[in-house]
Amino acid sequence: MRCGVYVRVSTDDQRDNGYSIDSQLRMIKEYCEKNDYDIVDVYNDAGHSGKDLMRPEMQRLLKDIKSKKIDKLIAIKVDRLTRNNYDGLWLLNYCEEHDVKIELILEPYDVSTANGEMIFCMNLVFDQRERKEIGARTKRAMEEMAFEKIHPSKAPYGYTRNKETGHLEVEPIEAQVVKEIFELCKKGHSTRNIATIMKDNNAYLKQGKWKSDRVYKILTNSIYIGVFEYGKYKRKPQDVLRVEDYCESIIDITTWNTTRENLEKNKHPNY
Repeated sequence: MRCGVYVRVSTDDQRDNGYSIDSQLRMIKEYCEKNDYDIVDVYNDAGHSGKDLMRPEMQRLLKDIKSKKIDKLIAIKVDRLTRNNYDGLWLLNYCEEHDVKIELILEPYDVSTANGEMIFCMNLVFDQRERKEIGARTKRAMEEMAFEKIHPSKAPYGYTRNKETGHLEVEPIEAQVVKEIFELCKKGHSTRNIATIMKDNNAYLKQGKWKSDRVYKILTNSIYIGVFEYGKYKRKPQDVLRVEDYCESIIDITTWNTTRENLEKNKHPNY
């Protein structure tokens, strides 16, 4: 019996349930040896969330199912395959259409039966609920950190992150470069022009190169007026959490407003 083995773990998964990639593989290999199954391929989506099926190895698995490469799909639990109700049912139907049977070694029920399919669906519901609860807990924790002014990630250009408190502190050399960038924008220079000037002046940069998109990110980051916007790139504008007086500002509000106006006025692809 030709088997495809699917394993997945994200940071939250490993912290919460301890099912590392190695432990999943060990359990599945023992299971396959016991049942005299032949492992044809292993699909390893380490570091990917189960919120949807758009994962590199999952996509490869789907192609192999379609091309009749495997007869069985083995995973330890349904939540390794997906934590989404719709995707789970779609995957189940997809496997049935291509004569591939799903076997979950820690959830030993026959998904080809009515009762097995019902249990499969119930587990999907609980797993999706768990994913949403984990997301909600993470969101609350991150928001509390923001209110405490504990920066959750790498310090933005112009700042350093205090290792003891987690607070942002101004880095003098980089802060001076930030001021120069805002002043150039105030005078009407484009982000591309500013990047060229920074490059020609050998403006300090720990890594990478001065490019227009880097300059644009600096000019649109409210951290430089002491305001942290949590969820800016992932939430709807009305849901973004703004924390005032988050850190010491590098530029004044007048400069910020002027540069925002200039950016809006000169908005086009090559600006």
